[in-house]
Amino acid sequence: MNPWRQFPLVRLILPVFLGMATGIFYETDLIVPLFLPGLIFLCLGFLVFFPKYIFSWSYRWITGFMIFLLTALFSFRIMMMGKDTLRKDYFGNFQSIQRSCIGEVVEPVIQKQKSTKLIVSITWMKEKGVWRKTRGKSLVYIGISPGSQLLCYGDRLVMNTKFTLPDESRNPGGFDNRRYLRLKGVYRQAYVKPDHWRLLSRGNRNLFFQMALSWRDRMLMILRNNGVKGREFAVAGALLLGYVDEVDNDLMRDYSATGVMHILSVSGMHVGMIFLVLDKLLAFLEKRKNGAYGKAFLVIVFIWLYALITGLSPAVMRAAAMLSLVVVGKAMKRHPDILNILAASVIFLLMWQPLLLADLGFQLSYLAVAGIVLLYKPVYDLFVPDNGLLDKVWSIVAVSIAAQLVTLPLCLYYFHQFPNYFIVTNIIVIPLSNLIIYTGILALALGNIPWISLVVARALSLMVWFLNAFIHWMGALPFSVTRGIVITFPESIVLYLILITAAVYFSGKKKMWLFVSLSLMILLTGSFLLERFRQVSVSTFTVYDARGTGLYDFTAGGKSIIVGGLSALKDPFFRETMMKSRWNMKVNGLFEFQHPLPSCHKRSFHYGGFFLRKGNYIGFQGKRIAILDKAIPEKGNLKLSVDYLIISGSPKIKMEDVMKHFFPGLVILDSSIPPWKVRTWMKEAHGLGLRCYSVSVSGAFREEF
Repeated sequence: MNPWRQFPLVRLILPVFLGMATGIFYETDLIVPLFLPGLIFLCLGFLVFFPKYIFSWSYRWITGFMIFLLTALFSFRIMMMGKDTLRKDYFGNFQSIQRSCIGEVVEPVIQKQKSTKLIVSITWMKEKGVWRKTRGKSLVYIGISPGSQLLCYGDRLVMNTKFTLPDESRNPGGFDNRRYLRLKGVYRQAYVKPDHWRLLSRGNRNLFFQMALSWRDRMLMILRNNGVKGREFAVAGALLLGYVDEVDNDLMRDYSATGVMHILSVSGMHVGMIFLVLDKLLAFLEKRKNGAYGKAFLVIVFIWLYALITGLSPAVMRAAAMLSLVVVGKAMKRHPDILNILAASVIFLLMWQPLLLADLGFQLSYLAVAGIVLLYKPVYDLFVPDNGLLDKVWSIVAVSIAAQLVTLPLCLYYFHQFPNYFIVTNIIVIPLSNLIIYTGILALALGNIPWISLVVARALSLMVWFLNAFIHWMGALPFSVTRGIVITFPESIVLYLILITAAVYFSGKKKMWLFVSLSLMILLTGSFLLERFRQVSVSTFTVYDARGTGLYDFTAGGKSIIVGGLSALKDPFFRETMMKSRWNMKVNGLFEFQHPLPSCHKRSFHYGGFFLRKGNYIGFQGKRIAILDKAIPEKGNLKLSVDYLIISGSPKIKMEDVMKHFFPGLVILDSSIPPWKVRTWMKEAHGLGLRCYSVSVSGAFREEF
């Protein structure tokens, strides 16, 4: 008997994923119009003329193959239907100039220090004095003003601005904002000056969603009014209501490094607690005629209302969809398999919001649940405690191991790190976070009742403070996290196949699966070795975009020398970016050697057989590099031939002077040069036919040889 027959919806997951994943990265909508009618016609032809093949057990693979293709093509079509960029009325098709437009705020507003951040649906664009109907979403920053701080979801406003493409990563290993926004269906961004917009009407888009957001704001205000503030407020808001806007980067790093990042997002655990409370409170309805259906209706309504209040995060929607199906099945006295429920909720959510497939929270959330469902019992059965308390602890450990195993390849691919003490951390964090959630719900329910609400809120603050302190302490322990584990997407897929085949072997003890698993391990090891050999054999020269500082990196054979303004490394964001860049190059540590430019030009330095420097002249792997940070001396008529000439700072020179003293293969203007000088020198270089690259304009420069 085929074990997968009892999981029909699970078998549909693969074609749905393939179709939608193809649609995410495909930019034209030609496949479905060309192939879908033909495939449907072929299926009908088989059904009419060859029914014995369709309904025959021996040829069931034909039916399965056609269902697979139809599901994949329909999923692809659904993804493409949500792409506004393929439509003729997409606002980005208009010429990118300063113009007037009308838009509606379609997501909760985020207030920043110097601007108000909005996601706006552009509904009208003005072209040559005529208003034209448009569609498509844009990221919009409005300069801070009293009016912009009052904007909220659903507001309609008119703006005068210019739409541009979002920034790509400025440095190797840096955050690619363009790709991030594209995976959310946003392809343009704009900055609006404080006096270049006005409000047309207040929230008229989705009154239900707007009401839910206003409730969330009221609940946050309850916490504030009762003395919950600072980092305690940030974490409490994230735990209880999915409000993460005030969680700072240091907190994020602590939670990520200890493997409990999921605590900061409202997830299935939170929705499950709401379900348990409602299930107990509404139990009396089951004693009445048809009361089970009334109870199911109320539970589902309250679960989705809570999901709305928390901002409909992927984890909450997954849990709400799953529990809704469980509630319906319970009311109908049915007990469907949890994997079918999980698959049904995946398909339902992806049909509703296809771009959720690219959301990291969505991916990790479902993988963690699937891991717990499939692996919790086998892990738990490895050890049977006699003591009740020990049994509770071991249950937490088993859940942590099951979830960590299944999410491991994806976490390595995205975060390049592994929390070594995740088991110890989860033993404390999971019970404590449950207690915090129950206390937080009590604090919100009591509202503004004098004294009692203050006492509960104080207890909540103390527990959250202890949670933050414990996680920070765990993250600061020696060897708490292993960093720099870089794997490619294909390698992560192979790692998943290793986990699956190993699990199948241990469940059935068939040697074939052990052989397959070991073969995949050898394949993965070979891939690591080849990548390591390639990176070690490649030398790189990089000029970073270091925010007003010239910073140059020379790597060869896993070793590195940094030259220039090391003060840039004090910026945690840039330091993290540089660290990821160096992990990709298989450089051991953040840097092997620091060597800033000396004030004495006569001093020379030699390192590792691949780097030689004297003054501002560098020899690296046969390449000659000069750094020009002062005016060119007038003496001497000898021209120096260099492969790269880096201009840094604000030397009083013209490109004509450069041509008199150097034969440069390429002139590089680093990020320490003021913008007006960059424009001047770029124009002069173009007029002289001189190859010139500006880091502040085009991002970091990197050359491999």
